[in-house]
Amino acid sequence: MHLPTGMPFTTRFNEMNFENLIANATQGSVQAIAQLATLASDHACLPSQYERMIKVAYLLLDTMHIPYFEDPSVDDVEAPCAALTFIGSTFFIWISDDKMASGLIADLLSHWGDIRRWILYVYEEFIQAESFAINTRRDCKTAVVTFLALTRDRMLSGWSKKVVTDTKIMPLIFALWNLETTDARFSSHTGQFNAYRESVVLNSCFLISHETKSPIDWDKALIPFDGRPDTASRIALMHLSQEMARPYLDPECIAWDVHIVTALSFRDDMRWALLNLGAIVKITHVIHLIVGRSFDRANLTYAARCISNASLFLRIRMQENDGIPWMSEAIRSDLIKGLLKSERYLPFMDNDKARDALSDILHMIIPAYTAYRSLLLPIAKAVAEIIDLGLDKQLDKHGKLYAGWACLQETTERRKLLNYDGPEKVHVQTCHNDNCRKTVSTGTLKRCGGCLHTYYCSKSCQRYDWRRGKHKAYCTRVQERSAWSLGEMNGISNRDLRFLDCVIEDELKKHRARIANHGLNINVIELDLTHGEPNITFDSRGVNPSPFKLLCRCEHYANDNWKRLRQHVARTNEPVVLVRAFIPGGISRKAVLRAIPLFQVLGRSPPVQQSRVYATYVYTCCGRPGQEANNSPLRNFAS
Repeated sequence: MHLPTGMPFTTRFNEMNFENLIANATQGSVQAIAQLATLASDHACLPSQYERMIKVAYLLLDTMHIPYFEDPSVDDVEAPCAALTFIGSTFFIWISDDKMASGLIADLLSHWGDIRRWILYVYEEFIQAESFAINTRRDCKTAVVTFLALTRDRMLSGWSKKVVTDTKIMPLIFALWNLETTDARFSSHTGQFNAYRESVVLNSCFLISHETKSPIDWDKALIPFDGRPDTASRIALMHLSQEMARPYLDPECIAWDVHIVTALSFRDDMRWALLNLGAIVKITHVIHLIVGRSFDRANLTYAARCISNASLFLRIRMQENDGIPWMSEAIRSDLIKGLLKSERYLPFMDNDKARDALSDILHMIIPAYTAYRSLLLPIAKAVAEIIDLGLDKQLDKHGKLYAGWACLQETTERRKLLNYDGPEKVHVQTCHNDNCRKTVSTGTLKRCGGCLHTYYCSKSCQRYDWRRGKHKAYCTRVQERSAWSLGEMNGISNRDLRFLDCVIEDELKKHRARIANHGLNINVIELDLTHGEPNITFDSRGVNPSPFKLLCRCEHYANDNWKRLRQHVARTNEPVVLVRAFIPGGISRKAVLRAIPLFQVLGRSPPVQQSRVYATYVYTCCGRPGQEANNSPLRNFAS
């Protein structure tokens, strides 16, 4: 029964007789409870009246009414489910009243034990029970979800923390989310009342976990997925795909799903499962989907949130492990084009961090990876297509997105001109055995199959460096990355190594005059290529041999070898430029150490006697420092 709209509250109140409604609701009348919910949502309802209503709801949810030792009957749960729906659909209205908030929240906390038992009972005995009609099971599920959707209210964070850390309720939330995704009969998509959906509850729980540092017990939470993180990851992408496939897009729901995927990616096992299941491509497609549609003003903020959530995910996850595989997926999915088309949504994004995610990808991340020939080619193709379409002409010339595009275009065009295969080019690799240091053409040496970044001229040199050098400890740490990344670890191809030589020398050319004016025999230079615009540091006297932080033992190992290379070059007494170039490598920072004859850097003719100071070493790190981006209670197990 619905109340006539437009009629004064007092008139409707008198007609329905508030006292009779309370009495009937107390006796378990579902119709009376529904009418009380309508009254509670009316602006003319008195606080004292709502307090009486909520007491009736708590009475119906008293544990003493749970028929544990009887055969489950629909009649036993109709009133409790109506009470759950009443609380879930009205409580958030009344806790916005400063005078009532503290009392209502205290009452909810004191009754949570009883409500929790009812939720578990309804789930186990009805929602899961195939013996009941699907309508009954779906109605029970809706009641539970409507109540648990209160987790979205920040005023209830104290109670929400209890939900997040509950080893029975959190698995139940995951189970309901899984059920909705895998069984269309339980879909909560109605096109209205988006606040009462499983994805809202799960998303809210992830936010509470992250913000309040409340860990989720993942051993328990993954029970609905048979304990398999890859299954949970697949469900997350499946749910997102379902939302994206709807004829009438709901950007609010899509934004929630993207955030859920992001939250799950904080766990190592789920992150790699998501990436291997195509999360980079799927999230990139979210951006294309949104920019390809029009939305009314009410949905513009949610559409913008879809794009910002997707960009925040990509900014972090494209650089997982060594970065190159995931960056390649994003570029080939037309990420650059999607970002440029997103400019009109920037004013509707929640904050500067959300807006900056788009420009950071264009300005800081993608340009850096043009240092690899294997990525430069698809990036250059994407840039050319954008210019042909005139998308760059549509950008605000004073905006950050345009600045990012300008950096990307300039870097790409410059590096496209580099020729790494010319007959005058010298590309070398050096044996990592300090007692050997044999330097030969790139591609000649054998690569260590463990760390994938160390090269030797013979098995004897490899054995020596393993036993007497420090490669064993270094290699073991790097291989640990393969374990927590589910085997995803990549070296640098010989073609990319040769192209990196050209990129490094091209950056040095910009500073030829300064290097020549120094007049030094040994010029020590540090080059940071990990961001869009390279940064160069001249450190010829060795006052500060490591301007970049050394965050792990792997980097200390590479730094020690850098020092030894300097000592070795000093003994040759030949004019040389020593370069330590930090190159993009995702969360596993990489460095190339090079000794280049001075004449080559300055573009002069080579001396009569062949130089002996060519050398190139490549190092990577274990990636643990980069894992700081994943520090969150979401990745922890409850103690």
